[in-house]
Amino acid sequence: MTTPELRKEFTEFFVKEHGHTSVKSSSLIPHNDKSLMFTNAGMVQFKEYFRNPAVAPFKQATSIQKCMRAGGKHNDLDNVGYTPRHHTFFEMLGNFSFGEYSKSKAIQMAWRFLTEVVKLPKDRLRVTVLASDQESYELWRDQEGVPEDRIIRSGAKDNFWTMGEGAGPCGPCTEIFWDTLNDDLGEDRWLEIWNLVFMQHYRNDQGELENLPIVCVDTGMGLERLAAVVQSKENNFETDVFAPMFEGLHTVMTEAGIESSQDINATPHKKIIVDHLRAMSFLIADGVIPSNVGRGYVLRRIIRRALRSGNQLGFTKPFMTELYPYLLESFSDGSYPDMVARQEPIKDVIRQEEEIFMSTLSKGLALLEPVFKQKDLSGAKQVPADIAFKLYDTFGFPLDLTVLIAEERGWTVDLAAVEALKQKQREQGRASWKAGSSLVIAKAQEWKEQGIFPTFSGYHRDMLTGQSSTVLAAQSTDDGTGDMILSIEPCPFYGLGGGQSPDTGSITLANGSEWRVVDVFSPYERGLAIRVQAVAEETALEEDLLCMHKGFKLTTFVDAKRREGVAAHHSATHLLNAALRKTLGKAIMQAGSLVEPERLRFDFTHGKPIDQNQIREIEDWINSTALQSVQPVIKEYPLQKAIDMGSIAVFSEKYGEVVRVVDFPKVSMELCGGTHVEDLSKIYPFKILSEGSVAAGTRRIEAAVGKAASQFLIEQDRMVSRLNQDLKSYATSAGNGLDLKVNKMKDHVSDISRQYTRLLEKLVKTPATPVSQGTIDLGASLNPAGMSGIPVKVHQLDSDIQDQEFYSKKANWLKEQDPEAMHVLVWDENVLVTLDQKQFPKMHAGKVLKALLEQVGGGKGGGQPQLARGKIIATTTASGGDGGRSPVERLVSLIQSS
Repeated sequence: MTTPELRKEFTEFFVKEHGHTSVKSSSLIPHNDKSLMFTNAGMVQFKEYFRNPAVAPFKQATSIQKCMRAGGKHNDLDNVGYTPRHHTFFEMLGNFSFGEYSKSKAIQMAWRFLTEVVKLPKDRLRVTVLASDQESYELWRDQEGVPEDRIIRSGAKDNFWTMGEGAGPCGPCTEIFWDTLNDDLGEDRWLEIWNLVFMQHYRNDQGELENLPIVCVDTGMGLERLAAVVQSKENNFETDVFAPMFEGLHTVMTEAGIESSQDINATPHKKIIVDHLRAMSFLIADGVIPSNVGRGYVLRRIIRRALRSGNQLGFTKPFMTELYPYLLESFSDGSYPDMVARQEPIKDVIRQEEEIFMSTLSKGLALLEPVFKQKDLSGAKQVPADIAFKLYDTFGFPLDLTVLIAEERGWTVDLAAVEALKQKQREQGRASWKAGSSLVIAKAQEWKEQGIFPTFSGYHRDMLTGQSSTVLAAQSTDDGTGDMILSIEPCPFYGLGGGQSPDTGSITLANGSEWRVVDVFSPYERGLAIRVQAVAEETALEEDLLCMHKGFKLTTFVDAKRREGVAAHHSATHLLNAALRKTLGKAIMQAGSLVEPERLRFDFTHGKPIDQNQIREIEDWINSTALQSVQPVIKEYPLQKAIDMGSIAVFSEKYGEVVRVVDFPKVSMELCGGTHVEDLSKIYPFKILSEGSVAAGTRRIEAAVGKAASQFLIEQDRMVSRLNQDLKSYATSAGNGLDLKVNKMKDHVSDISRQYTRLLEKLVKTPATPVSQGTIDLGASLNPAGMSGIPVKVHQLDSDIQDQEFYSKKANWLKEQDPEAMHVLVWDENVLVTLDQKQFPKMHAGKVLKALLEQVGGGKGGGQPQLARGKIIATTTASGGDGGRSPVERLVSLIQSS
């Protein structure tokens, strides 16, 4: 069977024959699971149903889940390419029961699918069960073709599954293995292909097992492994999953003039490239953008690891995007339509990241090569920790790449020492941050353990002014400012993030004292705290602090004007997101945002600038929509239902099982926890202030709305009025007078610029008589060839020409006209040295310049072997004084005395 056929047969077996609900793959970003970096198994999106089967919307389900095991606890990244079956990205086939069936049916269905649908020979399968799980043992024994000697009893390490180290559902599992018949593999002769987990226990906080009233089933089988078994391949990379990509890589290498073998096992580099191409493409499709932290850093490592392998194969230019059509060929059954719809932004991100890293790679290799040649290191053959750390910290060179390059030379890297340097840097960063920040709460963990989770009440406008709250906890910032950190219930001050800047305002204590609210933040998940400052310098702090103890009342006042501006700009980001998708295509993905009272910032995936026509189209659509007076409908829904309704989610964000949906009917619908306007007319007018690139494949728009935009437009109009007045431009029947005037001035400036360029070219080539010429002895260090009497000519140039390019061109022209002499050009205190490398192959203009400067009284400068520039300073010379002489006179004197 082909891979598309396996997907189809698996789904139909459980849906049509056994009544399961087909559930589409969730994102690689587990937005309903904060404990994981990536979705690493099919059960991740059903985790809450295993904990509480009663809330499951279906009793049995099946899925083909996108999975990623690169980063975090489950990390196969370093093994990819060197083993037959490790992958960063893979697909997991699974069937699940939330109380509908237990062991017997799960085992029967698994055995039937493998032996009757896929038609694997029964005598090449064996199973393992938990030694104490007699029920599973007997169920397997009852299956046709499973003799007792092929049922292996194992310990809890291999056949007891738990969600993690702590409390939670758990239970015995049974695994199905395939006999590869390859004795050379030792224990690996038997390949695990399917794991069936029976969650029949609950492990409490004390580690004790309790029986669950409802038994759940969770199974997982890697599609790539199954394909290798079915297609009789010893290596997952030899299956049809990867065949199109290997063909494409062979083609791209051949077109690039790189010798390419058809044997995919000849080198691990081809395997790394095709595996990582899948991983990077699916991550970007799910909203991950390369960065230096978290998921973005893992993505960057994956891309750079693939590029390093490409470099080893012989690629010197970006090539990954040329393989993308072959990736799509691997999913020709339409199983992942987003990969087709989003291919342009995906390729844009990859292409730009490639271009960045090609430069980084060359710098890294240039820094490493001399290390391998150092004689004092050749004995230990270990890259110094400071070099490895510099590559990582300064050049963004992944540490694992340094290790890989070192291993290829038979060298090692002292990882412990590098980690110590990284830790030292982190500690210095923390110390610096702590010293400069008063947001450090010594008792944050204590608050969390006490269950201090205040209610955010700021969605309701009547809660913004004069509302009563109770102090839940208080802590001094202990930074000498006298500020306090409070947790209050309820809390109307917004500080939940999501791109929206926090509220400010004030609180009034029971004694009438007023404190400013200067920041709102979350010291821990679902925690909300406000930082307050005393308003009056002479505040009776002791009395105030008595009013800030647990249980005391205070009155809150949110800055409503600031909130109004923030809400308008937040609603505008939703419309901007919709407008971008409408104008540039639905493949656009949000990559970040910032919402403030006076402006908004919106980052999104797109590989090229937005032209002025598109800018106008976006502005016009948002402004016309705002004038339609649309009111938002804000409700909470289960996460999956919200997604199914069409709500736009930023999958780099983390969401709970219940989410807040902000719906501007027929305009925009997004998952959002922020505050919004009551009517879209509040965001009129909308004006884009700037658009540009901020990272590989990522653009940024800054805009203003409402009062902020009106003020900007008023100021623009006043500026235009001033320009009209200054330039004496007036509107005419031919168009706007200012436009005509400016265009005329631009044409005039262009004409003058062309004339100026021509005149400079003439000046460059104007013959010049040197003010002094002779020879000079530069010494052995500056004149390794040992030439006696180096010819030198000193030229004094007009200092009125304020064009640095002119002086460089003049120097090059003089060198071309008279290559047998070294030329020294001087104007004011500036000096430039140029020499012909063919005539003086072992001399360096920069070193010569420094020597000249030292001999004429000092100065600073440097440059390349052929050309260097610097400045002479007016100081006492070695001979006793400069006598008020100009720089040129001092140089002439030096040449003449030589």
